[in-house]
Amino acid sequence: MPLNKPQLINRLKAILSKPKTTGNVDTAAQELADAFEEFVRSGTVTGVCSGAGGPLTQGKVT
Repeated sequence: MPLNKPQLINRLKAILSKPKTTGNVDTAAQELADAFEEFVRSGTVTGVCSGAGGPLTQGKVT
């Protein structure tokens, strides 16, 4: 699945519009971190691995 930037933008707008995040840095930071983590995990990594569990080469995230 490719990274979905419009979905991330919508999630960030929703977080920043909540009254509970406007005055609470800890809540806002946690919700932003969750949104970024979800965005990064939604990507697909493709590449070539050598045998025996070697490192990924020619890799990309889409």
